[in-house]
Amino acid sequence: MNKTTVFFVSLFLFLIINPLFAQKSSDLYMPKEIKQAYDKGTRSFNGKSGKNYFINKVDYSIKAEFNTETRLLKGEEKITYTNNSPDSLKYMYFNLYQDIFKKGNMRDWDIGAVDIHDGVQISKIIYNSEEIEINSGNVSNRSSILRIKLPTAIAPDSEAKIEIHWSFTLPGTVPVRMGTYGDKNFFIAFWFPKVAVYDDIVGWNTHGHSGNQEFYNDFGDYEVEITVPGEYNIWSTGVLQNSEDLYTKKYLKRIEESKETEDIIHIISAEDREKADILKKAEKNIWKFKSENTPDFAFAISKTFLWDATSLKSGAGRISVNAVYKSDSKDFHEVAEISRNSIKFFSEEIPGLPYPYPHLTAFNGGGGMEFPGMINDGDADSRNGTLYVTSHEIGHSYFPFYTGLNEQKYAWMDEGLITFFPQFIIKKYTDDEDYVFFKDNIRSYNYYAGTFNDVPLMIDSDNIGRYAYRFQAYARSAISFYLLYEYLGKEKFSKGLRLFTNRWKGKHPIPYDLFFTFNEVAEEDLAWFWKPWFFEIGYADLAISRIGYTDNMKIIVNIENKTGFPVPVNLTAVYKDGKTKNFSYDMKIWAKGNKTFRISVPDRYLEKVILDTEIIPDAYPEDNVKEIGSFD
Repeated sequence: MNKTTVFFVSLFLFLIINPLFAQKSSDLYMPKEIKQAYDKGTRSFNGKSGKNYFINKVDYSIKAEFNTETRLLKGEEKITYTNNSPDSLKYMYFNLYQDIFKKGNMRDWDIGAVDIHDGVQISKIIYNSEEIEINSGNVSNRSSILRIKLPTAIAPDSEAKIEIHWSFTLPGTVPVRMGTYGDKNFFIAFWFPKVAVYDDIVGWNTHGHSGNQEFYNDFGDYEVEITVPGEYNIWSTGVLQNSEDLYTKKYLKRIEESKETEDIIHIISAEDREKADILKKAEKNIWKFKSENTPDFAFAISKTFLWDATSLKSGAGRISVNAVYKSDSKDFHEVAEISRNSIKFFSEEIPGLPYPYPHLTAFNGGGGMEFPGMINDGDADSRNGTLYVTSHEIGHSYFPFYTGLNEQKYAWMDEGLITFFPQFIIKKYTDDEDYVFFKDNIRSYNYYAGTFNDVPLMIDSDNIGRYAYRFQAYARSAISFYLLYEYLGKEKFSKGLRLFTNRWKGKHPIPYDLFFTFNEVAEEDLAWFWKPWFFEIGYADLAISRIGYTDNMKIIVNIENKTGFPVPVNLTAVYKDGKTKNFSYDMKIWAKGNKTFRISVPDRYLEKVILDTEIIPDAYPEDNVKEIGSFD
């Protein structure tokens, strides 16, 4: 064999054995739709939006009335749509999210028959002062997506005015992220025809809503008027504009006091509810709200719930923090304080950015769901559970809302981050002396990793089933962010998130924007980490493959990475006298694609060695302990 042949054979073997060594983030797999965005200059490989990036704007003026007896909500909305794209838009698409309850529509799970209805009823559509015949071929409604063929296209860099009149009945029995709680309390969301997103990746996003995947929204300003019976309070995404027309002086004073203190102010107590002197007497009230540059708008109604409030300084202003809850709630008496502490953590530590809305209201409805400036939570089973669900839902204020993430395609971008973040808040405020940071998440990952439901993160959320979605969006993704945090450290990890958020606030980032931004902050190309954890089928699995002696009687422990997924190594040597010695290495030891890592243990009186699986993910922990009797 001549030298040239030897060279090429050696090169070939090197490329096979070390596939990650030359890997670059710019070479990571990209679907065609994303490649063309980079080709068109709307995205860039430095993690910033490209010179040709655009995002359209949708402003809403809505007047609605809710009948608390029949649960009928009817409204009229006037929309100003600003087309900042380079394309002429011949159609407009709207999400009719309440059509998840429409008879005959597809759903990801059975919700029974009791709340099934005829869907959102559209009674009038006006486009630029021209009424569109609803029953014509120009209007269609399929799978919760309303499509309107426009009389004239919306030209680039122009505005259009659309008016829609509509109604639907709020479900009374089955709350899917919102609904009826008791018979006098309601959380109302996904309640108006909402313009779908037209973006630089696929154009109109028309996936529709069947329950599992969540949402994707453009930003805009809202002016909202909601009419309800006179004895009901309303809390919403928007800032209340006419409080003096609604509340009596005593309660106005409490509300204003709560906005200037970190003490908990009981604005409405059980005794206050009995007095029924909270609102000025009226048969009906019109509540007027405004919000700016917001991706969505939700509101809650109650005539029986209690109301605690406090506030804190965040950035240049003060944030009003509210907990609205049933009198017999197990845990909501603490939620105003927990919410304030959570916002403080997000504002000052991770990601270390001011809270993006002027207020937060935690409503004691059911489940756990997030909205701009609001969360809808049921009672948790434990205090740690309350800490988690409260901080988790509040964390969504940054991801997806502030950063405009596409939850329909990449649910893990927000769910993974804020499954990870709350563990810090639990650790800080728990009363459980045995709590171990991230231990439960590791245990859950270890149990499900490598099963049918373990799919790569970069497979679109709208293309996987319900159970795979849950594992992908929450578990595998949280583990990935945990590993990245452990590798970069708190300072760099937080810096990466801040840079990503500041680059993409009010826009629509995709995963590659996150990857490239973190590469910049890490000052290295992290493709060796992104590729396995985000793109590949597989799981974390280390093993103690072999233990042997060197010539000078030192002990060599061979750690095998059976799948190539990089994770830290945390080895404990247990000696016969009961002493232990720890050996810890960060996950970059696997960056070059090597499958084995050797640890020299400088003591021959060894009883056993243990690879940690309590805070290190490992799908098969059974081979992570070796007794001295198993030495080669």
